[in-house]
Amino acid sequence: MAATDDLTQNIEHLRTEGYCILENVIPSDEVDSLRNSVLATADSEEYQESRDFIGNNTDFPRYVGNERVLGLVDAMLGRFARIAFTGPIIRQERDKRGSWHSDWPFGAGGAAFIPEPYPDVVAYLTSIWMLTPFSAATGGTLIIPRSHTWRIDPLGGNGPAADARHPDEIHVTGNPGSVMIFDSRMWHAKPNNDADTRRVAVRVCFAPWWLNLDVLDPDSADGQRMASVVGAGRATASPAMPKIPPEAFESFPENVKPLYYHWVDR
Repeated sequence: MAATDDLTQNIEHLRTEGYCILENVIPSDEVDSLRNSVLATADSEEYQESRDFIGNNTDFPRYVGNERVLGLVDAMLGRFARIAFTGPIIRQERDKRGSWHSDWPFGAGGAAFIPEPYPDVVAYLTSIWMLTPFSAATGGTLIIPRSHTWRIDPLGGNGPAADARHPDEIHVTGNPGSVMIFDSRMWHAKPNNDADTRRVAVRVCFAPWWLNLDVLDPDSADGQRMASVVGAGRATASPAMPKIPPEAFESFPENVKPLYYHWVDR
């Protein structure tokens, strides 16, 4: 699709095709420093031990409150939408293609998930914040437009093979600073990264106020209850979202705090 700032057009494209792209969300003269910051956090010992990206990176939160992004999120999910997950997505050089999948809460990736047939409702949005070029050479993101309307789990065996190419698949490309937003029911996969450099992005997932996010916290009552039923070693939901230290939360911009308040370690 041709990227546009028109909210009505983006809503329509997201509803019908399953995705849209917003350009220049991160100013071009700030992308390099933010990418270096994200890589430094992702490679740090603190992150490797805790997997707490947003609690260990003080630079990314100020971009999350972008009014174009939040305007689209509110239009799709309603008032009081909140962030379910934030974390880096770093594709290693010469990485290979992955299987088709939907994002949580859809698909059988953990104990807590919505089984197929998926409900005909927008219940979760995934956003990919591009910090390096997304191209056919560097491994952007593969999607099957309109697959969010199929209402079937890519890993459920009731549709096209999860590890096969699809005739309708497209390669989403974009410049650093762009943000791709898509309905999390949509079938998507990682393509080959044929470059000799890493592809860097940050994933931010948005949920409506009514979706139970406690299962993303393995230490919550729901997380512990489900873990006791399904057995140790299986995640209740994937990926898990660590609690945010209060001092990190206090450094967030005021318009960003309501998006994360439920993840503060109180």
